Amino acid sequence: MDLILIDWTRMGRAYCLAGVVVEGQFARTVRPLLSKCRDAPVRNVGWSPYLLDGHQRWEVFELVGPATADPQPPHVEDTWVRALQPRRYSATPEQRRAILQSLAARPGEVLFGTPLLTTRASAYLRPGTGQRSLVTLIVPSVQVGFSACQRQGAAEADVRATIGVLPLANRPLPLKDHHLLLRAEQAARNLNGLAPALTRLVREMGEQVAVRLGVSRPFQASPQRDPGLCWLMVDGIFSLSNPQP
Repeated sequence: MDLILIDWTRMGRAYCLAGVVVEGQFARTVRPLLSKCRDAPVRNVGWSPYLLDGHQRWEVFELVGPATADPQPPHVEDTWVRALQPRRYSATPEQRRAILQSLAARPGEVLFGTPLLTTRASAYLRPGTGQRSLVTLIVPSVQVGFSACQRQGAAEADVRATIGVLPLANRPLPLKDHHLLLRAEQAARNLNGLAPALTRLVREMGEQVAVRLGVSRPFQASPQRDPGLCWLMVDGIFSLSNPQP
């Protein structure tokens, strides 16, 4: 079984991955997880940079020893694998555009199969709810904005993306797109230049972009002993006309 890698997001020092398995005219979303971590109390063990650095999004990987994982809504795409074996080729630009269009939410569609719950500055799902953990929005690039700050004690900058369409309503969502962040970090001289660099890169993608939204594994956003929640994040931003690696 082959996976076309789409989402490559930062998760601390590791990466979280997701992509699609193409079955005829249908693209099924799959989030590969290492089988050796089956017994972990939470499925938040990522992929090592040692295994992934040097590869790109849209590459094709063989899923070695795939086995469906018990669904944990909204994370119903989980699949256990022993390894990811690179096939040494990538999806064509035509395939990339077709995949993004096939994954795009339809007008009026409830994005995650259940309405997002919101706070003043974020959005989330409760664990055990929802029909998917990943979705694609097609939006004008001018409606995507960025901010960046350095929080005390944090090793990396806190980068946020705002999407000026409902139901997101310009809430500052964590930006986890590894490749977009990497390009902006290389272009910016300092923290103050990071948000302008991100804005320029997205504007250069064209009039419309595909925004990949995902929700986290359950975790607490505050020290209170509240139940963990699945917080909304921006996992990827792609040019719709020429989806970049």
